[in-house]
Amino acid sequence: MHPIAKKKIGYLSTAFDLPSLDEVLKLGVNCLKIPSGEITHFQLLKAVAATGLPIILSTGMSTEEDIALALSTIHQYQPVIEKVTLLHCNTEYPTPMCDVNLNVLHSFSERFDVNIGYSDHTQGIEVPIAAVALGAQVIEKHFTISRDMEGPDHKASLEPQELTAMVSAIRNIEAALGSSVKQVTNSEAKNLHIARKYLVVCENIRAGDVLSSKNIMAKRIGQAGISPMQWPNIEGQTASRDRTKDDILTEDDWMPL
Repeated sequence: MHPIAKKKIGYLSTAFDLPSLDEVLKLGVNCLKIPSGEITHFQLLKAVAATGLPIILSTGMSTEEDIALALSTIHQYQPVIEKVTLLHCNTEYPTPMCDVNLNVLHSFSERFDVNIGYSDHTQGIEVPIAAVALGAQVIEKHFTISRDMEGPDHKASLEPQELTAMVSAIRNIEAALGSSVKQVTNSEAKNLHIARKYLVVCENIRAGDVLSSKNIMAKRIGQAGISPMQWPNIEGQTASRDRTKDDILTEDDWMPL
């Protein structure tokens, strides 16, 4: 078995013209990428779409109108929208931070009904990590054995240890994104009653006394009690029994109306 297969790494090669597409298909790829420079290449868009394979469309040097036209062309020959992933991209090596424009990912999500990803040419790993936090489902990043090698891409590529760090950070971000519902999580539940305050007696109370801020206060007690948010319902009530300073207030401590 090939070492790539052992590591469960899928093989992918980008075709820049129709003869190259034929060669790539002979290799049995399960996905096709259309590079940024070919986003206006109608015949290639048509041929790639007609294969029925999932498509990754990179959008460097493009406007939203370019992208809309390319997607419209693709969908004429492959109507399954779920098979298209749109990569935000800047075609400069390395890309200056001021031209990254990660907020484009929001625009893509709002305008185009496809999967969203990001092709990164910046130096470092922070931008692709941020892209994942903004909703990117696919990350493309150049990889090299050494940035000292000749060629335009190496300066914007990651060396082995950096690629490992980026993937690890992305996996952490994916886990951290979690649920969109704000609720008490399992990990923090044990701290809820420790961190929150509950109502306690701050001065000795006699049965018949009126409950007020003079004899009731909010305090951390290390356990559940009556929430201070209940104060409007408690203030002015008549104490039903004697209580001592620092006693935890309970619903038995005032007379029902």
